[in-house]
This record gives sequence, C-alpha cells and structure tokens, in this order.
Amino acid sequence: MHQSLYIHIPFCISKCFYCSFVSFENKDELIAPYLEALKKEAALYKGQKVSTVYIGGGTPTHLNAACLEALFSIINNGFVLDKNSEVTIEANPTGLDLKKIKVLTDGGVNRVSLGVQSFGDKNLKWLGRHHSPACAISIFKALRDAGLKNLNLDLIYSLPGQSEKDIKKDVSELVFLGSEHVSLYALAISDGSKLAVRKVKPSLPDRQARHYLLVTELLKKAGFLHYEVSNFAKYGFECGHNVNYWRGGDYIGLGAAAHSNLGGRRFWNIADPETYISAFKTKDNAISCEEKLGDDKRFMEAFLIGLRLTEGVDICELGSRFNTALTPEKEGQVNGFVREGLLARCQNRIRATMSGMVVLDEICSRLI
Repeated sequence: MHQSLYIHIPFCISKCFYCSFVSFENKDELIAPYLEALKKEAALYKGQKVSTVYIGGGTPTHLNAACLEALFSIINNGFVLDKNSEVTIEANPTGLDLKKIKVLTDGGVNRVSLGVQSFGDKNLKWLGRHHSPACAISIFKALRDAGLKNLNLDLIYSLPGQSEKDIKKDVSELVFLGSEHVSLYALAISDGSKLAVRKVKPSLPDRQARHYLLVTELLKKAGFLHYEVSNFAKYGFECGHNVNYWRGGDYIGLGAAAHSNLGGRRFWNIADPETYISAFKTKDNAISCEEKLGDDKRFMEAFLIGLRLTEGVDICELGSRFNTALTPEKEGQVNGFVREGLLARCQNRIRATMSGMVVLDEICSRLI
C-alpha cells in the first residue's frame, strides 16, 4: 500500500457559515510560529517516501506567498516525492492571485481543489462565501493558464430554497469550465457552524436524495466517472490521496487536529493551533490521543470505508491483509442489505448500489 501525507493549515480570512472544520479566523499572528512547529513535526518523518500530498484547511492559500514558500520547503526538504507524486492544495478563489499561483507550481503543486461551492451569487452569500461566480471563473482560468491540468471543483447542493433548476444551472456552469474532478456535498448543518447557531434546518432526506441522484446523473452524462459516493472524475483523474485513504492505506498527518494512521497505530494532534505550537517548544510531538488497532478493527474499518468507493471492496483481499474475515453476524447483515438492493455481491467483491449510496451512512452505522 502507498503512504500519503496530509498537512492541515487551519487559518482562514473568515469562517464560512456551514463550516465546522478545525479552522480559525483572525489568527494570522500564529502563522509564522505554526510553520515552525510544522517544520519540527515534519522532521520526525524526514526522508520518508510519500505517494501523495494533500494540503487542507482552513484555507491553505490564505498564507501569503512567503509563507507558502516556507511550507513547500518543509515538504520538499523533509519527504521523498517522485515525479508522479500527486500534490494537492485546497484553495478559495479570493485567496489566490498570480503571484501565489506561481509559488504553488514552483513548489510542486500539480492539483488544486477550488472551493467554488455554487455559481449563484445569492447562494454564495447565504453560505458566507466571499467570492463571486465571476471571481471563481477567473481564478479557474488563471490556474489553467499556469499549466495546472488537474483541477477539482467543490459543489454544495440541497440548500434551502434551491430548486432543481438552480442545481442544473450550477452543474452546467461547472461542466462548461471543464474541471477534471468534482467533489459533491449535500449541505450539512453541523454542530458548531454558524448555520447551526442560526437554527437552520437541513433538507429532508428525500429531498437530498433526489438532488443527489439528479447531480450524479448530470455529471455522468457529462463524462465524469462516479468513483466514490461524493466524488467524480474524468478518466485517470481520481484523487489518489483520497483513494489511498478509502482503500485503507497509511497516512501521516501534520498540523493541528491532523490524524495519522501508520500500521494500525492511529493518533491525532491537539486541535488548538496555539497549544499545538506550544507543544513543540517543550517536546517532540503534539499528540492528543492515540490507539493501537487490532486486526479485526482494522479489517472492519477498511471494509466500511471501502464501501464508499463504487468499485467496492474485495473481501478476500482484505481478509488476507488483516488475517481475519467478516463474522457470521456481519455476513448476515451484509446479505440482508444485498436482499434489500442496497449492497451488491459478486464473488469476493461487495459494493454499494446506487440506492445504497444514498443511505450509505446508515448502512455503515448498522454494520459497526
């Protein structure tokens, strides 16, 4: 299996109304010491080979050009990447300019995930986004002009009051731009988000399901491969970093709240960036919690995560990796889902059907 590297940059210009991730606004004074702490944490893994790098947040491109250069120095001097390594950075349209884009490409970035979310002005304002549709389109074209040939666009659907006509318009704009990849998310009202504080109600499950099936069909017709519950790609442009995670591969996580999973040892860092920074002044890690996973738990987690992929899971291959198998009880549950038309089983491979994709979280919660 491959090994991936995730780096968390928790800083933003402001927090979007739907966001419940570990991210912080008005904390720019912490960026320089945060990068120093990251450098110390990266040194713990110096010389390790990684097949993919994913820089997430927060908004990584909120960093200024000099800080981005420092970040790429940490990556390129600390880890071994080959010429085919996928290096992704998350970006917001308002956090990018031509100078920063050059820093990204010079630093080795070959994939950008752009947080467009919608092509409707009204929806963008309701979500707490700072860019306009025109800004998103302009930055997309600037990334293209800089030679980036692997671009993802994030899209949020099932907003209150959003009609199917509105959704079709968003997808039409997205398809017209010509990205290689699309990540699709139903609006979730998560605890801790500004929408939750406002007591906004999420869409009813039936409405979300209709919208999900609509967008899925539109993207398939536009030539996208539906390879994971929420992800679509042109042939050969699947996100290697996330596929490694969904297939149960190892990953190193650097930064506040970052998770790592290495050979069954799972651990995660302190979430608060100030405490994360302080930790590296007195010791060599910022680990908040850790656990050692047994083979049975690793097998079951890999099985459940693998069901997110439309290819499903080869249950025999998984059993060989972890020297275990589904218990008779779990076999019975899986067979029950097969009878309901939510899972499909062909020889050793188990996968979710389209109906199963719609309710996959419920399926997995019942299989835990």
